[in-house]
Amino acid sequence: MVEVSDIIQARRGHVEAPAGCGKTQLIVESVGRETQKPTLILTHTTAGVAALRQRLKLRSVPTSNYRLSTIAGWALKIVAMFPERAGLRHDPLLAPDYPAIQAAVGALCVSGNISRELHATYARLLVDEYQDCSVSQHAIVNGIANAIPTVVFGDPMQAIFGFNANDPLANWRDHVTAAFPLIGQLTVPWRWNNLGANDLGAWLLQAREILREGQSLDLRTCRNRVVWHSIGRDPNALISEQVRVQYEISRQYPTESILFIGDSIQAQSRHNYASRVHGVGVVEPVDFGDVVEFANQMNGQVGQELLRICLAFLSGVMTNVQGKRLLDRIKTIEAKRNRTPATNTELAAIALVNGGGYPHAIAFLEAMRADADRRVYRYSAFNLLLEGLMVATQADKGLVETIAALREQRRHAGRIVPTKAVGSTLLLKGLEAHHAVILDADRPGNAMSRAHLYVALSRGARSIHVFSRSPVLP
Repeated sequence: MVEVSDIIQARRGHVEAPAGCGKTQLIVESVGRETQKPTLILTHTTAGVAALRQRLKLRSVPTSNYRLSTIAGWALKIVAMFPERAGLRHDPLLAPDYPAIQAAVGALCVSGNISRELHATYARLLVDEYQDCSVSQHAIVNGIANAIPTVVFGDPMQAIFGFNANDPLANWRDHVTAAFPLIGQLTVPWRWNNLGANDLGAWLLQAREILREGQSLDLRTCRNRVVWHSIGRDPNALISEQVRVQYEISRQYPTESILFIGDSIQAQSRHNYASRVHGVGVVEPVDFGDVVEFANQMNGQVGQELLRICLAFLSGVMTNVQGKRLLDRIKTIEAKRNRTPATNTELAAIALVNGGGYPHAIAFLEAMRADADRRVYRYSAFNLLLEGLMVATQADKGLVETIAALREQRRHAGRIVPTKAVGSTLLLKGLEAHHAVILDADRPGNAMSRAHLYVALSRGARSIHVFSRSPVLP
C-alpha cells in the first residue's frame, strides 16, 4: 500500500502501478496537498494531460498547485527559455524537432545548469505512465530529480510503445529502478471493486503476475467474468459470433460502455468490424494519416475529380457507398434516361461533378451522411475532413494546412471515445469501459504479446470476452 505521505516524503522513487489500482487518484491527492510552490506533473500524451487535468478539476485541486504538461511540451518550453544553455535554438515558426529538443534538454538537466531554477520554481516532480519513457525522456527526468524531489509512476507490464530505434524505451530494471528506488506497489484493484467485480479485479492482478513471469494464462480460470470464444476456420461464423456478443452485452447492459480491441497493425480489420456492427465507432490514431492523405488529394480539385476523391474517402468511413453505381446513375440522369426522380444525394453529386468546388463537396458529404441507407462508422475521420472543407472554404485557406491545424486542436483536446468503440491496444491504452471484447488474441503472425494481452484484458471493468484459437495465451 502506498500513501500520499509516502509520495510527499520521497526524495527519489517509483511507484509500480498495475492497471486500475488508483494511480491517478494517488497523483491527484498528492498534488492536492498545500505547498508553497507548484508540483510539476509530466506525462507522455496530450490525451493523458487532458485526463489528468479533468481529474484534478473534479477534485477541485487549485491550478496554483501544479503545472501540467507532456514531457515533450515541457522540453520545448525549456529550450525556448534557455537556448544558450541547452545549445539549441528552436524557430517557433517551424515544426519542433522533438528528438533533438529532448536530447538537448536531457543533457541540460543532467548537467545541473538549471538546477537552481528548477528548485526555485517547483516543489517536486511527478511523472505518470513512466513505462512509456524513452531513454532521452528518462535523462530529462533523472536530471530534474537531481534538483527537486521526484516520484515516477508506471507499470512495466503496460510498456507497449517504443517504436523509435534511435530512442528506445528506458529499461525498467536497468534504467528506472536503478535511478528511482521502489516506494511501493499499488495492490487494490479499485476499477473493478467499485463496480462490484472484485473477483475480476483479483484475477487480473494474478494474471498480471503470471504473464510477467513468462507463463501462459488460462482464460477459463475466471468463468463468471471472462468468456472465451473459440475461433474456427469460418470467418463468417467468427464475425457473426462477434456481432452476437456485442448485441447480447448491449441488450443486458444498454447504458454501459464496450471497448472492442482489434489488430494493432491492420487498421482495416478494425474498420471492417465497425462497418458491420451498428452503433460501434472507430478510435482513430491522433495523426489521422488517411484523412491527411485524402486532403492532399483534394487540395485545389474541382468537379469530377473532387467527386471521385470524395467517394474514395467515403468508401473507408461509411457503409453502402456504391460509388460506381452512383456515377452510372449520374450519367443516366444527365442524359434524361432516368425512370425515377433524382435523390438529394444524386442531385448533390451532379452539382459537384459539374465543376463544383469545396462548398459542393460539403453538400455532397452531408447528403451522403443524411441518407438512411448509409451509415458513418468512422465519425472522427468523417467529421475532421468535413470540418476541414468548411474552414478552408470560409477562411480561404489551403485544405492541407487547415486539416493539420484541426488535427492539432483535436490532439490537445483529447479523444472523444464513443460508448461502443473499436481500436487497438495502442489506441485504447489508458481507457476503460464496463466491458472489453478482444477480437483476435492469437492471430497467426500477429499474436498479442504478454504486455499487449494484459493491457487488453485490463480495459474491461465488468466483463471480458476473448476470441482466440486457444483458451491458453499467449
